[in-house]
Amino acid sequence: MSFERLNPILKQISSSHSYLSVQPVIEEYCFNENIHLTSIEQEKLIRLCLRKLPDWFSQTPEQIKEIKSNFHKYFLQAQSSLKQKQIIDLILNELKLTNNDYFIFLLVDVYEKNYEKRLHELENESDIGYIIHLPDRINNICMKNIPICFQTKTYFNRLSEYIQEQLINYHYPNMLAQMDTNISCLSQLIHRAAKLGYTEYIWRPLYKNLFVKKCPNDSLWLRLAQYFLLETIDDILFYTIEHSNGKLLDLFLSDRIVHLPLLETYLTETLLFHKRLSINTVRTILSYLTMSINRTEKCFQNVFLRFLRLWSQESFIRFSSNDQHFHICQCVSICLSFNQQIQLNNDKDTIVMIILNGIRIHLESTFDYIRQRGQFIGELIIQRINLFSQANQLRFDTYDRNNSEILILKNLSEINHSFNDRQPSDDEQEELSMKKEPVVCLSEKPISSTNTIALHDASLDDDDDDDFESYDYSQDILQSEVEKPTYIRECLADLIATDKVSQLEAALHVLPTLIEMHRIECEEIALELVRILLNYNSTFNITNFQELQLKSLIKLNENYPLLITDYLCKQFYEKNYTINQRSLILKTIQEAAKNLSQIDQIQTKIQDELFISSEDDSDSWRSTIHERLKLKTKCKTKVELGKKTLLKENNFGNIVGHFFYPLIEFIDKPTAYLSLIDGDNDNLLLCELVACLARLCIYAQNTLSLNNMIKHFLQILKALQKHQDAGVRHAVVFAYACSLVSIGKTCYDQDLQNQFLELKQWFDYIIIKDPNTEVQKLGRSVRQILLRTLQEITDN
Repeated sequence: MSFERLNPILKQISSSHSYLSVQPVIEEYCFNENIHLTSIEQEKLIRLCLRKLPDWFSQTPEQIKEIKSNFHKYFLQAQSSLKQKQIIDLILNELKLTNNDYFIFLLVDVYEKNYEKRLHELENESDIGYIIHLPDRINNICMKNIPICFQTKTYFNRLSEYIQEQLINYHYPNMLAQMDTNISCLSQLIHRAAKLGYTEYIWRPLYKNLFVKKCPNDSLWLRLAQYFLLETIDDILFYTIEHSNGKLLDLFLSDRIVHLPLLETYLTETLLFHKRLSINTVRTILSYLTMSINRTEKCFQNVFLRFLRLWSQESFIRFSSNDQHFHICQCVSICLSFNQQIQLNNDKDTIVMIILNGIRIHLESTFDYIRQRGQFIGELIIQRINLFSQANQLRFDTYDRNNSEILILKNLSEINHSFNDRQPSDDEQEELSMKKEPVVCLSEKPISSTNTIALHDASLDDDDDDDFESYDYSQDILQSEVEKPTYIRECLADLIATDKVSQLEAALHVLPTLIEMHRIECEEIALELVRILLNYNSTFNITNFQELQLKSLIKLNENYPLLITDYLCKQFYEKNYTINQRSLILKTIQEAAKNLSQIDQIQTKIQDELFISSEDDSDSWRSTIHERLKLKTKCKTKVELGKKTLLKENNFGNIVGHFFYPLIEFIDKPTAYLSLIDGDNDNLLLCELVACLARLCIYAQNTLSLNNMIKHFLQILKALQKHQDAGVRHAVVFAYACSLVSIGKTCYDQDLQNQFLELKQWFDYIIIKDPNTEVQKLGRSVRQILLRTLQEITDN
């Protein structure tokens, strides 16, 4: 169907005042098999109908029920040429504009009735990101009124059920029939969800209901489970280790740890020594390592020696916490329970020295708990390791063998493989035990003889908290856990990764400092940094984001003025930029120019001139009285300190042309996407551009190029004097003031003097005839500046 034929229909729908007036047209073009709409045409039609629904509801409220039923039927059936992703996006776009309950109902209905169809489409397109981030998008739009099906737990549980159905009904039969099948998309979906913290919702049902039951008896299911576990080593594998035992790990991983260095590093380095695990998880890993001769020789022996060296290390004993020391003692006890697998044939003398030195250091400790643990572990090592002639030749009688910690270590060291390899945990029971503690009556609760803690129940006691001591937290400083980047390229990587907001915020804070520290290295990536900072389309909920963004851009422009200014001036007139982005470019340019010119060291300022001129104009009688009082007042000592005008060379003059001329060159040349002078929608941007050019003239004081700049600038201002917008005329008056102040009495160009004389006539006109009072007020002040400047030129 051609666009010429569809366009009248769209106009008819757009101008309609009720749904019933266009219902025959919608049904004709959606249900008629002879009329085939393309996906683009159907998308236009649906978008327009969705946009008109709130108007139809408000104009004909008595027909709302009929509109919903009829349109709903059309919307669900006329989807043949549109993908589910496009339909959901259309509804979400309208939901952003109008938070209508019907749109939410429509979204849920489309989601539920076409669930598998949508996932099949996204799976074929490998659009994993859309599936993972859809609930976040909906949560950001709906805020509090979030449908149940899009809440995190429900959404990912259903996604897990879909993956389970795909494996059972499609991929497993293909493997039985020896046909090729591809589960990489499903695997990526699971791992992406796990990275966002949804392992519990998406992997647990698959692991508990499918793989644990089917893998022990079916090698094909085992291959599928191993693919999911080992394709990417992340939270999926960690969850499996936490909720399984040694036998299941032996089933899933077998001897792959011997051949995969990454898996070996993850289990024996990251988990056992760099991550604080529960002791049951440690026992599961150690049990798995001892179930094969290859694993024992390559992994378990090294792990035990590392635990032993750590246990006997003097610095660890002195500086570790109570929990850390007890955790290592528990790990050593578990290792000693597998004493039959410990074969210390190499460096026996070194190992004996490590053990004896560890016992000695523990005995010399001033802490009772360290001495007790050292004595027990020392006895246990001598008994279990075949390095000493007599197993009972070391025995201590100075510690309490019924101590709770000693009993725990003793139970862990028992040579009982049925106990060593625990049962797979049930996370439902674990969650229940964490969330619900047994209710104990206060009168029946045992009270310890030391460190008694009184527990109060709110239902039993209605006392307030006056008895509790209050603490002053006003001086506390919140310490950030995010590590700030130390190198400029590291900072660049953090700025690109916008999904990590805390890291992005830290990078924005430290970027100006890094630019100063690494000026040479930063020059190579300066343009890339400007592009990233300029194209941020969100504040990421970061405090003072705009200030941090502007500060970094100014610092880059200040350090590399020619490179960055040339890029910014070109981008100001390019397409695909918003008004805010173009305004940010102007702010960056003028602030960088101010810093480069060191304007604070130049005598004249536009604010002072405007203040003096307005004061002279409105309060001349006050100045007359002050002068007469000053003449009549007698002073014993009178020293007049006259202010000397200090003319200083402005180094900004060498490069000011690179700031000024590229901006003014295309100001009167309209394009399809930007029309400053002739357009009606860009007046605010035109005001900012005129003000920016005026400030550049101020910053170019005491430079040779100033006269030529003002000549070009006055031509533009003369063309804008009769602009219809009052804001533009106000900016023009301000720009004339900047031009006059910047050049002052040093104007020796006859053409400029003649233009200033003609300018007086325009000021005489606007202070009377201009319809805007603000323009008149500013015009009076600038007229005084003009008269004073002409007088100074004449006197000079």
